Amino acid sequence: MGGRMRQGSASTGGENVVKVVALLLGISYVAAGVIGFTVTGFTGFVAETDEKFLGFFDLNIFHNIVHLAIGAGLIIASRMRDVTITQGVLIGVGLFYLLAAVLGFLNFLQIISINTSLSFDNFFHLLTGLVALIFGLIGVRQQDDSVRAADTPVRSDETRPIDERRAAWDREGTYRERTY
Repeated sequence: MGGRMRQGSASTGGENVVKVVALLLGISYVAAGVIGFTVTGFTGFVAETDEKFLGFFDLNIFHNIVHLAIGAGLIIASRMRDVTITQGVLIGVGLFYLLAAVLGFLNFLQIISINTSLSFDNFFHLLTGLVALIFGLIGVRQQDDSVRAADTPVRSDETRPIDERRAAWDREGTYRERTY
């Protein structure tokens, strides 16, 4: 048996769940931001408004921009090759939305036009934050399980990511392994 071991995707052979969840949440938030602009227009950047998305969710331009930025960030993170970046972004977005929910329940989010502590936005931010955080942690666990199950020898025609990086560094002349 060779000394090199496979360190690839999940033990099930599938893609890490965080990429799918980040993409779905990202698309949802970009859509919410774009649709939000159809409701609010482009005036009153942080104004407290009575404008509502789907009749329930409070909006203003700043709120729409936040949705667009977070959605775009999630979509970009979902396309990253290194799944740990996607996991970190998803966990970070989860914590951000949990904080938004807490601030909303404490009635400190008037800047994004959430004017009451029992606004639907606060409950939706709580739900979104929990989903992002839980699936981010599930993705970490999934990756950890795949690394632990990496006892399958690597075929001679396969390389590990670190071997690919070393080869690239050698071509560029930037990698020098030293013996101490």
